[in-house]
Amino acid sequence: MQEPTAFDKMKMGALMGGTVGLCIGFVFGGINLIRFGSGTKGPVSMLSQYMLGSAASFGFFMSIGSVIRSEGRLPAGIAWNQKPLPIQINTNNNINKRNE
Repeated sequence: MQEPTAFDKMKMGALMGGTVGLCIGFVFGGINLIRFGSGTKGPVSMLSQYMLGSAASFGFFMSIGSVIRSEGRLPAGIAWNQKPLPIQINTNNNINKRNE
């Protein structure tokens, strides 16, 4: 079975982010309609503006995030559990000599 391409992952992230953004826009747009009214635009126009704005921003960032998260693996010689370099502490006693 073949792994999805980066473009496929970007599309999937954009769709998921757009769906979440629509829901969030509906909730926050509805709250703002109840609190402040629709003004001169009308309730449907204002609610759709909230929903589309949040869907676009969520979709954009989710598409980028899904590609970044699923980038290729590390090269063969590098492992996450590789031992770190040892920490060396300088044991120079110049500080003690200055205080005397």
